[in-house]
Amino acid sequence: MRRTAKHNAAQIAFSDFTGGINVMSDGDMIAQNELQVCQNLWFAGFQRSLSPRGGLSKPMTTLDAEVMSVYYDVDTNTFLVFTIDGGIYRVVTLDKAPEKIGSLTGTRRPICAKFKDRIWIASGDYLQSYDYAAKDSISTILGSPKCDIVFQRFARLCVAMTGSDRITYSATGDGETWETDDNDASSGQWIDIGYGDSGDVIAVAPLATDLMIFKNNGMIYQLTGDAEVSSWAVYRIATETDAVGRQCAMPVGNDVIFVTRGGLRTLATTMDYGNIATGDVGEKFTALVTQGQYEPRLFNLRRRKLLLIRPTADWHYMIAFNYALGSATTLQFAIPVTDIVETLDKVIVASGSDLYELSDTIGDDNGQPILFRMKFKDTVSTEKIITRAVDTEADALSAGKLHLKLDNIEVDMPANDRRKIRCNHTTPKMELEISSTTPFSLKHVIVEVADL
Repeated sequence: MRRTAKHNAAQIAFSDFTGGINVMSDGDMIAQNELQVCQNLWFAGFQRSLSPRGGLSKPMTTLDAEVMSVYYDVDTNTFLVFTIDGGIYRVVTLDKAPEKIGSLTGTRRPICAKFKDRIWIASGDYLQSYDYAAKDSISTILGSPKCDIVFQRFARLCVAMTGSDRITYSATGDGETWETDDNDASSGQWIDIGYGDSGDVIAVAPLATDLMIFKNNGMIYQLTGDAEVSSWAVYRIATETDAVGRQCAMPVGNDVIFVTRGGLRTLATTMDYGNIATGDVGEKFTALVTQGQYEPRLFNLRRRKLLLIRPTADWHYMIAFNYALGSATTLQFAIPVTDIVETLDKVIVASGSDLYELSDTIGDDNGQPILFRMKFKDTVSTEKIITRAVDTEADALSAGKLHLKLDNIEVDMPANDRRKIRCNHTTPKMELEISSTTPFSLKHVIVEVADL
């Protein structure tokens, strides 16, 4: 009797990948829409399908020293680059050499904020400002506190220094005046957060109308109130969070996401008592955040709804978490990524002393191939499994090959077409993986199987 008549076949379809990666369960225990490996593809914006990340162009601009960080303000189209030797550069267009406009007062990675038609820069020493309407307009505010955190709130500029308890406010509407006057409510003000708790401020993030202040002892405080100084109040809302790293927190959507030694966590507004609730996020890829964790850093590509997490000392590697969908993938770059930022119409990546464009029309990283890889849920049965056929369909901008690996069977499939192959493979556990150096969008993989 023919085997096909004896064994009833079934189809296993992999076409919905919205679950993203799941590394916290065994390969046969994850959901059908989850992946064991998903490298160099991501969920961009609100789309529920995976698309290949763009490739890196040739260097568009080269600076005199290595880049420490970049800053972009979309409202004024202001693009600043900070180098490790303290240089401040303005990039007018990427096809022209950057203009050096000044030097940092401090040595820490700068944090910037826009206030009163200026960009304010905190780098670990005196505050600086840049008037983007004038050329060569970097000025140092010698009357300001030394700071490496800056933001604006209720018509005041606010600063803090990592390693202290204090948040200092400028005079109302004046980022250059910091003197306090008990008889003038509009003068400079200050408030100590958790004084005496043996912890120091490491990050500040806005949530609704309040500020969330993170300390290196794991405590999180909420600073409430309005423009009236008398309304300011500080509440401790969380302890033992294990928040880690300078600027470990970032406002994302309507929440604040922060990195801890136990993974990603969130702060969100709630109607319950206490009005702020902590929660976990990204539980399916927690191990990727915690294993080998070293000075983690967050990058928010807002228009793409992507939070990029660099969890380790490997600057080539990132986790791409789509917070609109709640799913993640991983990215592997050919170069170490120092910083990444969205401009009006581009995504700019800084590496070494160069600036690159990340573009969907580029299929490699400055000439280096990109490996796109997907590994699906394993299939097991009480009996051995007979694999009879595999059907794949994918889209790509150019012709290429998908390398399909089914256990020890390897075959090439088209990257921009549909193909079905027949086989007669017996296995106790079916493991399926697709990889390619051609950027592709996978529509489906359908496997026809039967129990032996």
